[in-house]
Amino acid sequence: MVVEFKTAAQMAKLAGFDGIELHGANGYLIDTFLQSSTNKREDAYGGSIEKRYRFLKEVVEAVLQVFPASRVGVRISPHSPYNDMGAADNREQFLHVAKQLSQFKLAYLHVLIGTGFGVTDKIKPMVMEEFRKVYSGTLIANVGYDRDSGEKELQSGNADLISYGRHYLSNPDLVERFANNWPLNPAPDAKMWGSPPYKGGEGYTEYTPYVAKQEAKEEKQEEEIES
Repeated sequence: MVVEFKTAAQMAKLAGFDGIELHGANGYLIDTFLQSSTNKREDAYGGSIEKRYRFLKEVVEAVLQVFPASRVGVRISPHSPYNDMGAADNREQFLHVAKQLSQFKLAYLHVLIGTGFGVTDKIKPMVMEEFRKVYSGTLIANVGYDRDSGEKELQSGNADLISYGRHYLSNPDLVERFANNWPLNPAPDAKMWGSPPYKGGEGYTEYTPYVAKQEAKEEKQEEEIES
């Protein structure tokens, strides 16, 4: 399986990608190795915190043969119950993962730290401060942040970047809205997160940038006055 990650990285590079992010979150393959709730192996890849980290370590080492460390990121979700994940020793597990990954000097460690997807009942929610103590590189915080809470996380020094998902889906001009303190469009329904064959522009393409929306509103008002 490790070689398949390397092959995927090679294909990404051939396609012109600047870098890659290893998805070690949300109950996907790497995450199932990391968490004791799913990893029941009794070989070199299971049974202890160190052994459960081994698969991710080998994947990182493999893709670093394709991209330099500065072009590789890793994403983790330490307390999310998504896809039925969650283990009592996740705090110890993921802090160990972060500490070990710090040695690779990667582009970043992307942590799904917010509670927007819920929190496993096995442990208390983790916070970015815990990861800052063990990871010396660039930290990205994700899930549930708005402009103010994201700024607060940055000012605390516990994160270097904030990533936004749902807000970007309904606000293609999110940066401008944050910069100008403009109101945001309502968050999209969860059914819009994927990519089914919606018709009529429903979903990603139907959200109007704030300026264009205001201009259209003003034009409509002028037409009503003239009529």
